[in-house]
Amino acid sequence: MSSAAIDLATVPFGTLAKPRFDAPVRQRTSDSFSQYLERLLKYPDSAKITVRELLGGLESGAFGIPLAALSAGEAAPVPVPGFSLVISVPMAAIGAQMMVDRKRLWLPNSLLKRRLPARQVKRIVRAMLPAVRRLDRISGRRASIMTGSAGRRLAGLAVFLLSLLIALPIPGTNEPLALTVFVLALGLIRGDGLLIAAGLVLTVVATALMGTVAVAFAGAVFGA
Repeated sequence: MSSAAIDLATVPFGTLAKPRFDAPVRQRTSDSFSQYLERLLKYPDSAKITVRELLGGLESGAFGIPLAALSAGEAAPVPVPGFSLVISVPMAAIGAQMMVDRKRLWLPNSLLKRRLPARQVKRIVRAMLPAVRRLDRISGRRASIMTGSAGRRLAGLAVFLLSLLIALPIPGTNEPLALTVFVLALGLIRGDGLLIAAGLVLTVVATALMGTVAVAFAGAVFGA
C-alpha cells in the first residue's frame, strides 16, 4: 500500500478570500479554529472533499487536525451511524505516533484520497461550531509544559486508550469519549496546555468509569 507523510509545519500559510475547490482550505495566521471550520461551509453541497483537503490547513496542529476531524463525527449532537468503527483504528494509529513523539504524521495514501460528501461534512461542522466558538474564545497558548514532548506523549497515550474504548460496543459511551478526544485535539491545535490537561483528566475519569462498568458487567455475567 502506498503512503504519504504529512508535515504541516512545512506548508506555506495560505490567505484565501474564499475556498478553492481544487486545494485545501488553509487557515490564515490570524484565524481561529472556528473560522477554519466556517470556511468548510462555503463548499457547495454537491462537492466532494478529500481527506487530504480536510487536513490541509492549521499548520501548527499536524496531529490535532485529524483527531478533531475523526472525533467530531462521533462527538457531534448529530453523530454518523457506525462511525465509531471507522474512526477507532486511525485514531489509535495517530495516538501511537504521538506516543513515540513522531514529528511527521503518517497516513495511508488511500485514506488521504478518500472523498467525503460536502453535505455530510457541513452537517457535522454546523453541529460542532457553537461549542468550538466557545472553546476558541477561552483557549490560547498557555501552560507550555503540557504542549512539549512529554505533554504530547501523554496526550497520545490518552488518545490511544480512548480509541480502544470507543471501539467497544457499549451504548451511550462513544459521544463523551469522542468529546474528550476533541478537547485534546483542540488543545493541540491551539497550543493550549490547559485544554490538554483537561483532556487528560477526562481520560482518567472515563477509563475508570468504563473499567467499573466492565467489572460490574463481568460480575453480573459470570457471577450469575
